[in-house]
Amino acid sequence: EDMILVAVNDALKKADAEELPDMGSSIEALKEYSKKLIVQAIAEREKVSDNRSHTIISKGMEYIEERYTDEKISLNDVATVVDVSPNYFSAIFSQEMGMTFIEYVTKKRMDKAKRLLKQTDMHTADIALEVGYKDPHYFSFVFKKTQGCTPREYRNDRTSKNN
Repeated sequence: EDMILVAVNDALKKADAEELPDMGSSIEALKEYSKKLIVQAIAEREKVSDNRSHTIISKGMEYIEERYTDEKISLNDVATVVDVSPNYFSAIFSQEMGMTFIEYVTKKRMDKAKRLLKQTDMHTADIALEVGYKDPHYFSFVFKKTQGCTPREYRNDRTSKNN
């Protein structure tokens, strides 16, 4: 409600005093002016809402970036940090990012795993732990599902291309 009142107030402030119909104006002129004010108020409300959503997503992304390798990271954790409900955070995250929270965290983890497979000789089990999976078999399952090959195949492909 407060956002709507602020938006209406902003729209009224922006209204040109010369556009205000006088008391003798026709009902149609008053209706047109009212419609114009409502459209302006809705536009202002959407701006405020978009800014708030952007702030929430930015704070959430910062938290995710710092903790995506923690196996226990959850949507509920992030929603708590940004002080919104998990359902609301999930909805605005998906809308803004074009993927779900889990898809995003998995992508971050897989990207890091691919870097480690390319740039180190770490064992797959150690890479799994490093990117947030305590079960190396589950890590390999997720890697194959998302990347189309096993971690070993990915690493071997990388090394064969370098030879």
